Amino acid sequence: MKAPAAATTPFGRALRNVGWLLTGKGVGAVLSIVYLALATRSLGVEGFGQFTLILSTAQAVVAFVGFQTWQIVVRYGMAHREAERPDALARLIRFCLALDLAGAAIGIGIAFVALVLMQRHFGWSDTLTNEAFAFSIILLIAVRSTAVGILRLFDRFAIGAGADAVTPIARFLGASIAAWQGADLLGFLLAWAAAEVLTTLAYWISATRAAPGVLRRWRDTLDAPRENAGLWNFALVTNLNSTLNAASRQFVVVLVGLFTGAAAAGNYRLAYQLSQALVRLSDMFARGVFPEMTRAGTSKANGGLATLVRQSSRLAIAVGLATCLLVPLLGQPALLLIAGKSYLGAYPVLVLLGIAAGLDIMAVGFEPVLLGTGHAAQALRIRAASVAVLFLGVVLLMPTFEVIGAGLASLAASALSLGLLAQAAMRLVRRDRAG
Repeated sequence: MKAPAAATTPFGRALRNVGWLLTGKGVGAVLSIVYLALATRSLGVEGFGQFTLILSTAQAVVAFVGFQTWQIVVRYGMAHREAERPDALARLIRFCLALDLAGAAIGIGIAFVALVLMQRHFGWSDTLTNEAFAFSIILLIAVRSTAVGILRLFDRFAIGAGADAVTPIARFLGASIAAWQGADLLGFLLAWAAAEVLTTLAYWISATRAAPGVLRRWRDTLDAPRENAGLWNFALVTNLNSTLNAASRQFVVVLVGLFTGAAAAGNYRLAYQLSQALVRLSDMFARGVFPEMTRAGTSKANGGLATLVRQSSRLAIAVGLATCLLVPLLGQPALLLIAGKSYLGAYPVLVLLGIAAGLDIMAVGFEPVLLGTGHAAQALRIRAASVAVLFLGVVLLMPTFEVIGAGLASLAASALSLGLLAQAAMRLVRRDRAG
């Protein structure tokens, strides 16, 4: 039976991909509220603050050493798949996995140094520091970015949605058991670590079924850079882009803790977590659109990129505007419901981070254009400018406004990123039309 016309257009395929991603994240969105409530109420303000600092440090290191290999697999694997070059594709996939593992090894050393410094600053016990280090190791070795790329390259978004849903389900079950048993911080760290391991297993089992045999031979793995022109440059640029984006946001949480203490870091993390639930929706959209942007960028048909950008940006802007309006209205009731009265002090920063999240959602209508058409370096320069504004704002505003200063800095960085990405994407669209 012939597929509906809408599903055969690039935007239709992108929406179908996003729909499958949202299936997994829809489950996660509901469960994340529950396990976040269990953590905040069980650990208390101070305990949740410590949990926040450990989690944010580990996630910042993961983002710092990660190469976003799923983008490499899609960016370069698309040509091998369409030209029916399975051996070259297998070499590319093995090379990406090797990058993931090398990054994890480096990250373990960085995490050790970072946690020793935090132990001295916050006066943590040796036991807590060792638990934090073990947790960081698990997060680092649970590499799955390459597996994610395999599933997206082969349009297995439905299977990926199932694998992605393992994280919130496992966290929910683990947090429920920890709360029921009256567990301390270690119990919640174990729940989060188990979720990472189970999700990684789910992704790799699914990926090896989608592309059987790709991990069998490793002797010719180092041929991948030679076969894929510009691979090293793309890998380094996407790594820096991811580092500047994800690691910097996590590092701000750590900075809040360093400047104002663990309790304030907990409040900021709670607001950040709720706002990032919205940004995750935009991330889903970016991941669903990215393969279609890659196809459009390599297609000979003029105007295809412009049409896809116009449709995707309109949707992203509409969702972003709705987010900017709804967070101030629903933020306070949400905090009261999820965490209780002890965390209502996080509402002002939640509003700022929520509006920033709305701007980030709008930006998702434009950033995949640069990444999917070979302009990752330009996206990196924009990200660097945004991060510079973020950290400059934190340094200048936090001494006076404390946590609110961090929220204002985040809002300014998101606004700058949106403006620059929109300008760059529109310039590429005009060039596509002219060509």
